[in-house]
Amino acid sequence: MLTPPPSPAHPESLSGLIERVTFFNEENGFAVLKAKAKGHRDLASVVGSLASVSPGEWVTAQGRWVQDKEFGLQFRAEMLTSTAPTTREGIEKYLGSGMVKGIGPIEAKKVGRGVRRDHLRRDRDPA
Repeated sequence: MLTPPPSPAHPESLSGLIERVTFFNEENGFAVLKAKAKGHRDLASVVGSLASVSPGEWVTAQGRWVQDKEFGLQFRAEMLTSTAPTTREGIEKYLGSGMVKGIGPIEAKKVGRGVRRDHLRRDRDPA
């Protein structure tokens, strides 16, 4: 059984690509996410509240690791934010998640392959 790292006095940070939205309550924003987090080999379970969330977005969280008796090791976020995807992988996940009607995973990969690196840069000067 996995055991959580010792709980620090101050919240820890976690950030990564949202691979899957396991659960989302639209009434109160409670979410259970699976994220490819920096510094973690396996997908991290992230639990917290957001206004909205989709696979492919980037999540940033402040909180603590807890060992839930039913669901195992989770990062319980006290502060949780998500931002629109800016990587090719993130755009493919976002578009393939069903957020855009008529675009599934196969079409999303085609669109992702067509996105040039300079289109993904946020600091690009407008022409």
